[in-house]
Amino acid sequence: MQLKIAVSPQKIVRYLLIGVFFFTIVSTGIQICKYVFDYRNEWMDLFNLDRELNFPTWYAAWMLVFCAILLKIIAVGKKQQGDRYTKDWQLLSLIFFWMAIDEIVSIHEILIIPEVSQALNLPWFLHSMWVIPGLVFVAWFAKRYAKFVRHLPAKSKLHFISAACTYIGGALVMEMIGSHFAQSIGQQHIIYALIATVEEFLELIGIVMFIYALLVYLNQWANYVDLKVDILDPALKPQKSHHV
Repeated sequence: MQLKIAVSPQKIVRYLLIGVFFFTIVSTGIQICKYVFDYRNEWMDLFNLDRELNFPTWYAAWMLVFCAILLKIIAVGKKQQGDRYTKDWQLLSLIFFWMAIDEIVSIHEILIIPEVSQALNLPWFLHSMWVIPGLVFVAWFAKRYAKFVRHLPAKSKLHFISAACTYIGGALVMEMIGSHFAQSIGQQHIIYALIATVEEFLELIGIVMFIYALLVYLNQWANYVDLKVDILDPALKPQKSHHV
């Protein structure tokens, strides 16, 4: 039996972008209502991009999980082929699973301690102290995956780098700018709120771009994949495996 699953990267990305733009527009409207019209209500936190454990947070987390699953699928296929970069794909999958967990529980925000940054007299762009280990991780990641990226097809290389730059631009660059304004004018201000919205928007767009990159890569690589599906259930009698 052959099971064929038709997947269109363009359609998937289109649906994901609808969610991204929906949350961004609603969150922007919420910030305007709060700081321009002084309208505040509990329901707003459910859609605020600058809040945790709400609809945008779970949306981002599930997209990161989707990335991790796609990376795992690629890693399994690469292992079967004996590809030299199998471990790189496996590590990427683990990193994205960790990013999904962090997106939900916000582990990195434990390091946002204004008193410490002031005591250490850190420059304005390091007021949010978590960007320090974040920058170290980015430097390590760039060095660790330099050869991996160079071996990718030209189109995938462009997609991967563009997605990474967009995500890092939101997660680190806009975080630095936002922390500076948070120190100077406070977080309860329309300017800081809009900067935080742009930060989250870039992160979401970066994730969508990476999903598209992975789907396109899978599409190019699909002709070389033979996927074997085994249903492992002790209650069932052993049956022949099916190939997809």
